[in-house]
Amino acid sequence: MSLRRAFLLGAAALASVAALVAIATVLNGDFGETEGKIFATLATTFAAGSAVVAGLALLARRESAVLGYAGIGLALTGFVLWSAQIWGDFADHGYWKLVGVLTAWSLAVLIVTTTRLMLSSPSLVRALYPATGAATGGAALVATVMILRESGDGWQLFAVSLILALLGDVLAPILERYGGFRERPAERLLGVVGGVEVIAVNGGNARLVQVGDASACLDADESIVVRARS
Repeated sequence: MSLRRAFLLGAAALASVAALVAIATVLNGDFGETEGKIFATLATTFAAGSAVVAGLALLARRESAVLGYAGIGLALTGFVLWSAQIWGDFADHGYWKLVGVLTAWSLAVLIVTTTRLMLSSPSLVRALYPATGAATGGAALVATVMILRESGDGWQLFAVSLILALLGDVLAPILERYGGFRERPAERLLGVVGGVEVIAVNGGNARLVQVGDASACLDADESIVVRARS
């Protein structure tokens, strides 16, 4: 199973469990304060669980241990702090600042991690991935300053950086699938017939067929069939 598929399946499993618990909560009776806290806890669990699954997938892929461990650590810490706030109703001002900063960086790491997991093309890894990471880091940094200063100054820079970060995350699977950035080898072995290798070569005439030292051109309605002599 591919790591990207494992990540998506893990996120789907978390969403399914959260949905089942939410349905059970709704059917259980009236919606009150306790039910609201349950829903908030489910949302926190889903966000933290997605970040943990993404971090584990990145570690298994051996792409960036620092990013993987950072995502897991931030997700678990954020889950504990948010759960404590949801059920404990802490009013401490500094506590809210800590939660806000932690959430900003947790989401930033999640965006960068998911972007990396969706990419395998070297061209996109060299271009789109660092650009998305820079925009995401910039958004988290501006958000941190705004939270600590308790000021809305810089919200436009934050918004632009966030939009660019989300754009990169959305474009990653699309360009990977349809952008034609996947690098192909110069030659591709199609098969072996009677001890003879049949090879596809990049960059040549699509209608030119070369057999040994001889070559011939195909007509527009012709194709190639290779079979061993009986």
